Amino acid sequence: MEVCVIAKCTYKSETIMFSVSSESSMVDILKTLCLRFRGLQLGYFTLRYSVPSYPSCFLETDSDLDLMRTFLLISNEKTVDILVKDLCGISEYSGDFCVNKELIACEKGESSCSSTVEDRNEFLGRSKRASAKPLLSNEWETYIHHVGQKFDGGAEEFRLKLCKYALEVGFNFLYAGNDKKRVVAVCSNKKLEGCSWRVYASRCEATGSFVIRTLNNVHTCAGRIRESKSKMMRSRVVSSLIVDRIRAKPELKPVEIIHEFKDYYGIDISYYHAWFGKELAKLDVHGDESKSFNELVWYTDAVKETNTGSLCTLDCEAGINRFRRFFVSFGGCIAGFQYCIPLLFIDATFLKSKYKGQLLCASGKNGNQGFYPLAFGVVDSETEENWTWFLQHLASILLPMGRVVTFFSDRNQGLLNAMGFVFPGWPHSYCYYHLKQNLISKYPKSGYGKLLQDRVINLFSRCAYAVTEEEFKVAMEELVIVGSSKVKAFISDLSRDHYANAFFKGMRYGEMANSLAESFNNWVGVFRDLPVLPLIEGIRQKLMVLNSQRRFEAEKWTTVLCPEMETRLCENAEAGRTWAVRRSNSTVFEVFADYSVMVDLEQRTCSCRLWQIDGFPCTHAVAAILAKRDSVYDYVECYYKTDFFRKAYESPIFPIPDIGKGLGSNGSAAVVVLPPITKRPAGRPPTKRIKVFGEFKRPLKCSRCSVAGHNRKTCKAII
Repeated sequence: MEVCVIAKCTYKSETIMFSVSSESSMVDILKTLCLRFRGLQLGYFTLRYSVPSYPSCFLETDSDLDLMRTFLLISNEKTVDILVKDLCGISEYSGDFCVNKELIACEKGESSCSSTVEDRNEFLGRSKRASAKPLLSNEWETYIHHVGQKFDGGAEEFRLKLCKYALEVGFNFLYAGNDKKRVVAVCSNKKLEGCSWRVYASRCEATGSFVIRTLNNVHTCAGRIRESKSKMMRSRVVSSLIVDRIRAKPELKPVEIIHEFKDYYGIDISYYHAWFGKELAKLDVHGDESKSFNELVWYTDAVKETNTGSLCTLDCEAGINRFRRFFVSFGGCIAGFQYCIPLLFIDATFLKSKYKGQLLCASGKNGNQGFYPLAFGVVDSETEENWTWFLQHLASILLPMGRVVTFFSDRNQGLLNAMGFVFPGWPHSYCYYHLKQNLISKYPKSGYGKLLQDRVINLFSRCAYAVTEEEFKVAMEELVIVGSSKVKAFISDLSRDHYANAFFKGMRYGEMANSLAESFNNWVGVFRDLPVLPLIEGIRQKLMVLNSQRRFEAEKWTTVLCPEMETRLCENAEAGRTWAVRRSNSTVFEVFADYSVMVDLEQRTCSCRLWQIDGFPCTHAVAAILAKRDSVYDYVECYYKTDFFRKAYESPIFPIPDIGKGLGSNGSAAVVVLPPITKRPAGRPPTKRIKVFGEFKRPLKCSRCSVAGHNRKTCKAII
């Protein structure tokens, strides 16, 4: 009985239909598929058909084909869906591979050796033939396949896919004509070997897309093989493949791009193509850097509209509208800062974009010892005028809160002058770490030796951490004797009120360094080479996510204090369990530890002075509180409590959608902000800060025995 069904075969995004009769064989079907589907090679695909209740049935042999026809006849079905699937690897699907090959071999009257090869690979061990690894570039072979093929992206998309097609097939081409309306390409071997391969595409005026008009897709030159290096690999090809990676990871390095191309595409690219491809991808993702400054006009209005209570200011040179500086503090950060510890860490870091500049930041500290970004800004340079402008905007946020804040910073002269002008009389602490590095630079090991350097630094640390004036005086006298004239010159220019615990006027809550500002700089480091608007918007998005995460984490806390401070309080209580405590009156106690101290619970003081310095009950204070049978939590600053932490992150930072950017008619579009004038220095632009002397130590390592502590000349190891 004649049985004829319609087979609907789908391969990737294309579908063909043909009839399958009682006389059709698997060889006929395989030949039809290879003929109709471009890029489909015999032995590298498998077939599955679907019938009701059985979505994936094998179709490999003539027996499978007969069973399919019988089932369709019984089910009274006239059509069948067949799925053509590429093989992920020959070894994984060796059965399908052998069946297809053997069918054709039998049709031609030849013998197939696929089973022999399979046996060889089974017993050869490490010497067996390796199977091909699937690559992301495998589909490029299908990019150019028939006349009438359309490219909606125009000439640019056509050229890009033509390059990828040539890379995958393994040939080079030359442009015989190339402009916005037409592209003509011929094989590079046309002159030498007379290769007839040629493609001509032109623009369709009705749709704007590019259409292949003529195509001779057959090469008559010598055999081609896909090579790992090709002249068709260009920076624009690299850019098109990494644009999504750059959007997710802006700090991606050219060396990483080179390795990824080798692993995922099997292509070797030069460092130049990787670097310039990354620059083109950044341009596609973030746009032109010069135009980014003009978009700050829209962004300033958008911040105020979407985040109520924000302070956002754009300052330009009068008359010519050239960018000078930008300041932003989001409403959610302003509302939450009053529930943070009254500390602000001020710092600046250089930007790596085309127009350089400086990123100024002011970060606070929450009750769980984490940083709390309050405000940041972008300026053309770190000058006293720019610092004054930045701090004045900061003052408009802090003064209405009605509390005094302690500032931490390095000793940048412009910043020091601006602090004295904008915040006169407010506590200002110099970063202990920076002071220590400045002192180290005056005693290089080559001239003074490590022993003297360590001795000087140890004495200076004792001066900084001394809790009483007597301790400070003893340590300072010894430091001057050991350090001689260099220390005298250093100390004469350094006010002890700004770094020593014994003389500092204000509360530092145990902080000595400007470390939180450095943490913020590292936190936003991935954005520093972006244009100004993506830089600012990247920080906002990261800050929005951080605040949201901390808000949800705090909802799960069950302790009175934040986890970090709760742990610290328990450790202080545990340390004083064996101490004797004697009461003097209702609030004064004497605690006998290694030495006796007096604790005044009413004044919240301890003669060890750590309670006053840290703003948190010391071990002696906790022992006295427990002896009085009071709640320890009543003597802890409210900034360390969980309810204050939750209030600090109660107000969220809202998204700033740009879907309507440039569509409004509020008049701001008429304002054109020019980028700052910068002079590009000679050589490759630096991407890392030059560290000061003594800031890092390179360990001495022997090149002979690879042991640290000595060099090759003094090595005594037996090898």
